[in-house]
Amino acid sequence: MQVEPDEEGKVMLEIGDLSYRKPTEDIYMIEINPPGNCHIYIKKPYPPGMKLIKRDKQDYIKWRPKVRDIGLHFITVVFEGEQISEQQITIYVFNKELLEAERKGRLDAD
Repeated sequence: MQVEPDEEGKVMLEIGDLSYRKPTEDIYMIEINPPGNCHIYIKKPYPPGMKLIKRDKQDYIKWRPKVRDIGLHFITVVFEGEQISEQQITIYVFNKELLEAERKGRLDAD
């Protein structure tokens, strides 16, 4: 699934049904818009399995988040050309069933 960061650099990724997840499900391609002709890389540390790809002359971060990746991830993409610049991307990974169970648990605790 192709997604694009909003103007604040935030991306929401939902992991589907964990018990019946196929190998081709929940693969996300996060669009990157580099400034002109430049070299692109992801600054470490970043989650395992994340990689840069180019498809149809467009740059993407390809990633299939796992259950252990649920949460918040701060990613820095570096553009090296005539000038060096960075783009901050905040990725929220969640699972609807786990999120609802956690909310219900919080409400029951109150």
